[in-house]
Amino acid sequence: MSKPTVPSDERKMNARPAETGRALVVDDDRHVREVCGRVLEGIGLTVETADSAKEAWERMLGGRFDFVLSDIAMSDPRAGVTLAEEIRNRWPETDVVMMTGAPALETAIPSLKTGVVDYLIKPFPNQQLEAVARRLIGLRRLARELEREKLLRSELEAAYAELQKVERLKVALLSRVSHELRTPVTIARMAAGMLEAEVPGPAGKGVLKKLAGALDRMQGVVEDLLLFARTRAEQLPLDKSELDLQALLERIVESHRPLWEERRLSVKLSSEGERRLLLADGELLEAAFTRLLLNAIHFNKKEGLIEVSTLYSQAEIVVAFSDTGVGVALEESERIFDGLYQAAEHMTREVGGLGVGLAVAQRIAEAHGGAVSFGGRPGGGSVFTVRLPAPQAGVREMASVGAESDDER
Repeated sequence: MSKPTVPSDERKMNARPAETGRALVVDDDRHVREVCGRVLEGIGLTVETADSAKEAWERMLGGRFDFVLSDIAMSDPRAGVTLAEEIRNRWPETDVVMMTGAPALETAIPSLKTGVVDYLIKPFPNQQLEAVARRLIGLRRLARELEREKLLRSELEAAYAELQKVERLKVALLSRVSHELRTPVTIARMAAGMLEAEVPGPAGKGVLKKLAGALDRMQGVVEDLLLFARTRAEQLPLDKSELDLQALLERIVESHRPLWEERRLSVKLSSEGERRLLLADGELLEAAFTRLLLNAIHFNKKEGLIEVSTLYSQAEIVVAFSDTGVGVALEESERIFDGLYQAAEHMTREVGGLGVGLAVAQRIAEAHGGAVSFGGRPGGGSVFTVRLPAPQAGVREMASVGAESDDER
């Protein structure tokens, strides 16, 4: 083996990062032990030495080593091979590198069969030993990192499974509570309707009107909870049929006329492109679009404007709900599709609601292969855009409505 040399300034500048770990050098030649020890210490390893297989075994019993560099022969021609075999049986995670000054198949093959990871022939340059050591330590470090990642992945999977379990319990609870509330609320609404003709005087009728309004609001909360629980399922079943999307939007806008007229809002419906029937779950899409319209109504300014525009193209159908309301702060925009979340807390206290409307709309759009996105409107306000895949071949086209048609309401 060549003697170690003092590193030059150039080598210092290009020195590789220090390694960490413990190595055991086993050889009956003191000079070999010292040189190999200095090489390994030079790359940052903690090194111990032994002059025989017996001493090496005692040191192994006293502490863990990352790898062992051992001569094959020493006092016994097979001492190194026997040591390697014993190390493999007791400490299989420890790598063994064998070295010899008299290479022969009689010793090389048995040593490799014991699981020796490398075989060095003396004399070998210091750089070769350094390269072998770095490779072994690097592989060991990589194995530890992979094991940590495997453990972390296992922990994440367990945590995700627990979250899924909690989510299922939450959805089941919401669904059950909603069903339990639906019947008494319905009975109370019917009773309030029957009392309308029986209650005399303006004062009594005023109280009854407030009662009816409160019950209507409670009914809306119950329906929202039921729909929210339904859409939280991993697979949302769809009852698809041919649907005139524009007619659906017109019906939704018209059915909510009393609400938006009360707030002195203007609603503008527009459509561009060649109208086609959409193959979709009409009930669910109506629920999604209704909640987007209600969002535009409740969070709009009085005497504001709501625009519901539809664009038909070959690739997709885009429905946008824009308003002139309070808008959403940038830091809040990423959370507005979370269930039970409302960005404008001051408005929430005024308009009420659970904050599930946007989450419901997003889930329904996703179930149809689409999505809902949010954007700001120049001058203030919000735009919620629903993108749905265009109908596949075979779905009937409707009469062209020209380049654009507007319906001011």
